[in-house]
Amino acid sequence: MLIIKEDEFMTWIISNIGTIIVGLVVLVMVFLSIRSLIADRKKGCSSCGGSCSACGMAGKCHNGKV
Repeated sequence: MLIIKEDEFMTWIISNIGTIIVGLVVLVMVFLSIRSLIADRKKGCSSCGGSCSACGMAGKCHNGKV
């Protein structure tokens, strides 16, 4: 069983606080991005910009509707 003394834990937290904060910020940004993508999908929006001539998948995604 791993036993960590309280002072060792606090020392570890203090020495890594910058990494912890940056990691939490990145985690929040990823969560918000995914939530936005899901909300857009539910509203019927897609990531398609509508400029098929500039798209690498030109002519493959709209099945000839454009």
